[in-house]
Amino acid sequence: MSVTETARRLVESTLDVVPVDLVALVAYVAFATAAVAGDVGGEVGLFVVGSILVFFAPGYAIVAALFPDRPRNRDEGEKSRALSLSSAHDGLLPQERLALAFGVSVTLIPLFAVALGAAGVQLTTESVLAAVWAIVGFGVVVGGVRRLLLPSRERFDPLTVARQPRNEGVFAGDAVTNVLTVCLCLAVVAALGSATVALAGPQQSMSYTSASLLTKSGDGGLGGYPTNVTQGQPQQLVVEVTNHHEEAANYTVVTKIQRVDGGTVLASNDLLTQSQRVGVNETWTYDHTVRPSMAGQDLRLVYYVVRGPVPDSVNENTAERVLYLRLDVTPADSSQTAQSTNATQTPTATPTPSQ
Repeated sequence: MSVTETARRLVESTLDVVPVDLVALVAYVAFATAAVAGDVGGEVGLFVVGSILVFFAPGYAIVAALFPDRPRNRDEGEKSRALSLSSAHDGLLPQERLALAFGVSVTLIPLFAVALGAAGVQLTTESVLAAVWAIVGFGVVVGGVRRLLLPSRERFDPLTVARQPRNEGVFAGDAVTNVLTVCLCLAVVAALGSATVALAGPQQSMSYTSASLLTKSGDGGLGGYPTNVTQGQPQQLVVEVTNHHEEAANYTVVTKIQRVDGGTVLASNDLLTQSQRVGVNETWTYDHTVRPSMAGQDLRLVYYVVRGPVPDSVNENTAERVLYLRLDVTPADSSQTAQSTNATQTPTATPTPSQ
């Protein structure tokens, strides 16, 4: 026996034992993970690689674990009959395996997202990749073991499918099967495209900043928002800023009081500016005292929450979050005048004349 023949037989015997499709699946997941984590390949490349990683790989691993054997005719008396989508058969045809892999992935990923949310784990690139690895790892191990426990002639083998004659391969001679196969492939591609386009939209971004404006009562607890105050009178307020981005950042809160007419800012006074570095998933509680420096009706106390460097002009377009509070501010002089008037008009006791 020649060296070439020995090598060929060794390769064939190895391929009979090694699940080639599962090894290729793990290799692709490793490649896609490196590309996504390293942000390599550009926007379009990452879009395609990430789509296959999320919407195909987990489902294929689970399908491999559930169906380790190759398909066969239900009618054992028709051994020569080619398998097709239109004929009764047990197991999964290659077309069905691919379509089911997509369907299972679409079902599993939202379930894992809900499970991560319930466990308090934020949906980030790292957590999604970890979920994909967990599903793929489980499916590959279980599917590989189940295949090895079957006789070689009953195992699903993609190489055997690829070597089949045309009338026994993926596109069998049955015209109905050919049409159904093409329609099935188009449906999977269309669904995959629509799902990935939806996920690629900016509304699906999981990185954001949340902010809220709270007030404090006299005993230190949370109270109602002030509505009528006096110019210069101190008001205890609290701003909470939570960083839901994937990296720590410097946040700046710029406080202003404004007179607004129909959305146009007529006058604006700066009150406070405070900065703080906030870690991932951390909350910055900014407890402060604000003193309205402008008097008038229906004024706007506004908080601009800026992430990163503070721009030259801080407004609704440059801030990541904006908080508003409407106030009626009485002039300080009017308040003092009212108090003096009340004191002057206070009745005094008139002595009773003695008799």
